[in-house]
Amino acid sequence: MFDSHCHLTDLEDPQGAIIDAQKAGVGSMLTCGHSLASNRAELSLRDRVPGLSIALGLHPWNADEDVEVALDLIERHQPAVVGEIGLDLWGEVPIQPLARQLYVLEAQLHLARKLNLAVTLHSRKAIEPLLGALRNHPGVRGALHAWSGSYEQLRPFLDLGMYLGIGGAVTRSRAKRLQRVAAAAPLDRILLETDSPAIGMDIAEPPHVRPAHVTRVAEAVAKLRAMDVAELEARTDENAARLFGERVLARPRVTQGDP
Repeated sequence: MFDSHCHLTDLEDPQGAIIDAQKAGVGSMLTCGHSLASNRAELSLRDRVPGLSIALGLHPWNADEDVEVALDLIERHQPAVVGEIGLDLWGEVPIQPLARQLYVLEAQLHLARKLNLAVTLHSRKAIEPLLGALRNHPGVRGALHAWSGSYEQLRPFLDLGMYLGIGGAVTRSRAKRLQRVAAAAPLDRILLETDSPAIGMDIAEPPHVRPAHVTRVAEAVAKLRAMDVAELEARTDENAARLFGERVLARPRVTQGDP
């Protein structure tokens, strides 16, 4: 099984989290940078853990950082995916100006297309500008991570070929809209994720969420779709390989004694 979006370098013991995930049946995961510092930490972790798939990119919250440095890191170090990137317009005053967020996002979309890499996308209160940015870069493929909008809002992204990342929020009894999306979305576009340690679920709250908990997400989505959990896990792994490339399903090699 595959966790399609987590942040191992935000954990105190990332190698321990990988070991725990593999014991729980989660063989592989995509761990995502979000700032220049976290991107460098992801690269360092990849050096220590052969086979680990990483994403490099600037999150919209960090759009004030030097995007040229981020682009250079991506181009020189060839991550599996570009991300976490996107737009965030939450609140009366967004944490970064929209114009700056768009500049940083579009620079990274351009590079992703050049390198033929998929992207993992953050979108909060930014559906129309994000659609516009993606339409400016036809051919870019990617996943909307931790989707929380309606199915109607999702449709135009599906029309662009995007995939849907479903996270731990789907396990919450109050998450009716997300549950409807999880039940209705095309099976060949669904990915499962934790966004650990950031997003909680019914069995774990931040900062205690780990990649191992993606098994709970699988259980919840399988129940909503009235299908076997093992089949859902297999199909979503196939989706991840189709979108990101087969290498993301490689099992990271880590031992308990690694530093």
